[in-house]
Amino acid sequence: MIRRLVVLGAATVAVLAVVAAGRIVAEAPVAAAPYEGDVTPAEQPLACPGPVEIPVGDIDSGDPDLGSGSDDRTYQALGDGATPTGAGFLATGEVAGSVERIGGGDVAGLSAATCVAPVRDQWLVGGSTALGSSARLVLTNPSDASTEATVTLYGGLGALEEHAVVSIAPGGQQDLLLESVAAEVPALAVRVVATGAGVVAHLQDSRLDGFQPAGTDWVGRGAAPSTRLVIPGVGTEDDATTTVRLMSPDGATADLMLAGDEGLVEWGGVSGLVLEPGVVTEVEVPAIASGAVEVRADAPVVAAAMLSVPRPVVDGPADAVERDLAWLPAQDVSDRMPRSAIVTDHVTAVTVHAAVAGEFTLTDADGEVVVSQQMTARSTATLALEVPAGTVLTGSPRFTWSLALEDEPGFVAALTPRRTDIEPVPVTVGLRPYLGPGS
Repeated sequence: MIRRLVVLGAATVAVLAVVAAGRIVAEAPVAAAPYEGDVTPAEQPLACPGPVEIPVGDIDSGDPDLGSGSDDRTYQALGDGATPTGAGFLATGEVAGSVERIGGGDVAGLSAATCVAPVRDQWLVGGSTALGSSARLVLTNPSDASTEATVTLYGGLGALEEHAVVSIAPGGQQDLLLESVAAEVPALAVRVVATGAGVVAHLQDSRLDGFQPAGTDWVGRGAAPSTRLVIPGVGTEDDATTTVRLMSPDGATADLMLAGDEGLVEWGGVSGLVLEPGVVTEVEVPAIASGAVEVRADAPVVAAAMLSVPRPVVDGPADAVERDLAWLPAQDVSDRMPRSAIVTDHVTAVTVHAAVAGEFTLTDADGEVVVSQQMTARSTATLALEVPAGTVLTGSPRFTWSLALEDEPGFVAALTPRRTDIEPVPVTVGLRPYLGPGS
């Protein structure tokens, strides 16, 4: 036994001596090239936020003209396989949407929302937390796993230090009043980054001008930061106004162009617009019956437009004015895939922008042409629609368009179409050496 130990000890010393002398060299790990490719994610249900809420709660003042709520209220949800989740709903079809009409009270007007699939990174350009305004962020998680969303806010001074982290249960929904995160921000852009399969984000923008409602609408997901954007449907008439809101995460120089029925319209002072990193900038749009805003920049930007329509107050002060508003998210003009939308009540027209000359058509689920228009390059058109609610419309590729909603007395909203294909996600997979604990 002693002899065996002596032999083993001598062998160990010999091996150590050889290693020390550099005769045995540990093999270096083979560097494998990383795999880069696209992964098609599993199809997820579409999510919509549900009805709008009165930010301060439904207060009964005893006077029907001063109460915050309204008994004149209708809500329509459309989509295949719609199932409730929180206050909203999930849909299993390719398109879904909702519209709500509230005849009076603090949130009077039309509010429309396009249901979309969850993503991990999204931008919502719109909303305000200034005095008299409320920005209610609604986060829906249609997947079967919990997720966590980080909400970053941008304003007129750039990215705000205040942010929020929200956990959403599987198939659940969470609300967040952004005025509780950062108050007195008159112009917002919101970025939502989530874990897992992602979330669906909608922002309820509600405003008061004193005691008078100044509009409520859903701010929907816009295009990801891009150098080529189009916002169709910015046409206004009478005393209505349109404001474009832009923000570049890293800074950019942008040119804004206004397209009308006959092509580009002169719009002074918006060439070479300098966008500081993270700073939200607003620009008033000239009055035009039918129009679209083109955004071309040397670095990626996000954008949207807000249409504000006034109406006289009934049984109120002589000079009082009520308003309704509609948010129009920017669309990426380089995305040449066809898009679809579902028609709800109150849809009256389609507003379309042509980047190049061609024929724009809207077809229904059976392939029948509902409306068509021959268009010249960089022009717009507003085409009347008379189709029943629930009709699914698909537009021609290479065109950007949205559905316009109207109702008396001066209520407006819009529905943005969505891509119905499943977009692949780029991934990179590589090997890294194990460094061990404490490294």
